[in-house]
Amino acid sequence: MDMMSKLTISASMLLTGFVIVFSVLVFLIFIIWLMGKIVTGAQNSITDRKKQKVKESLKKPEVKAEVEKPRTALKPVKSDTGVSDEVIAVISAAVYSMYGSKEKVRIKSINKSSSRSAWANAGVLKNTRPF
Repeated sequence: MDMMSKLTISASMLLTGFVIVFSVLVFLIFIIWLMGKIVTGAQNSITDRKKQKVKESLKKPEVKAEVEKPRTALKPVKSDTGVSDEVIAVISAAVYSMYGSKEKVRIKSINKSSSRSAWANAGVLKNTRPF
């Protein structure tokens, strides 16, 4: 084999290698771009559905023409543990706002928690948890 044929074979191998490498890179770029479009479309559809649910939940409820019967007065909760009436009223309002007016909720007792704070209790539970 003479020198010219060796250079021709080397040049054709080099050119073939460059073409294959760059065509695979372009193909990978296209696949990554396509996957990005698919994921973005899926995320947009999820956010659109969430926005639609929020819009539906914000619609004003229909106003009923019926007048509700007055409720009978409930007996006040008596606290022997030293909890003030204001605290009992706040706790009752919080429970009422959580359950709404359709549920029948009754507070039976209100007790003070232990002397530790919630953070201290969390620390004790974390450090004494068995393996």
